[in-house]
Amino acid sequence: MRPLPKKEKKRKKSWNEKQREKQTRLQRSQEAYQIQREREAERKPRKWPKGKILGAFCLILLIFGAYGAWQYTQPSTAPPSINPTSPLQTPYEFTMNDVDGTKFSLASYRGRVVVIHIMAVGCHGQIDPINDNQLTQLKAACNSFCNHEPLTLVTVAVATCPSSNLEQIRATYGITWSLGNDYDDGVMDIAQKYASQGDGTIVLIDKTFRVSESYGTVASSTLSSKISQLLRA
Repeated sequence: MRPLPKKEKKRKKSWNEKQREKQTRLQRSQEAYQIQREREAERKPRKWPKGKILGAFCLILLIFGAYGAWQYTQPSTAPPSINPTSPLQTPYEFTMNDVDGTKFSLASYRGRVVVIHIMAVGCHGQIDPINDNQLTQLKAACNSFCNHEPLTLVTVAVATCPSSNLEQIRATYGITWSLGNDYDDGVMDIAQKYASQGDGTIVLIDKTFRVSESYGTVASSTLSSKISQLLRA
C-alpha cells in the first residue's frame, strides 16, 4: 500500500496580505452599499426641492397671467354688435369710400331706387349667417335689375378690425355693387341710422328719396318683387 500523503502545513499570512484582504472586503462592501442606494433611489419618486417647486409654480402663474393680458388686448374676431334702431322715414344722407377707394354719396343716387344693406364683419372676414343669406339674395336681385334699371345697391360693412378682408368677401359673393366700411372714420353712424332690424338689415329707398321698406331677412323673390314695384312707381 502506498503511504498517505502528509498534510501540507498551512502557510501563515503576512501582515501585509491580511491588510490587503481587509481593504478588498471593505471596498466590496462599499460598492455593494452604493449599488443598493442607487437601486433604492431609482424605485423612489424624485422629489423636487421646495424652492424649485415654488419657482415653477410662480413661472406657470406668470405665463398664464401674460397670456390672459395678451388675450384681453386682442380684438374679438366676431362681428361687432349692431343693435336695432328706430325706422327712418327720410333717408340719412352719408358719404363713404368703396373698398377700391372711390368716394360716393347717397345723395348722388336721388331719382334711383336704392337698396342699403348693413353688414357686421369680424376680424379676417367673418360674417354671421344672416349676411350670408342677404348677400345671396342681393346678388340674385342685382342680376335681374342692375344692368338695365335705375337701381343702386350699397352694402355698408361695419368692420372694426384692420384685417376685415372686405375684398375677399366681395370676391366670394360676387359683389358688383358698392361695398364700403362704415367704421373707416371710427364711427358707426350709417349702421346706427339704418339698422332697424339689427345686423343684416336691408332698407329700400324709392325714387322720391323716401324710405319704403326695411327687412331683417328676405327671400330674393320678395326683394325682387318690391324692387320691381318701386321701379315702376
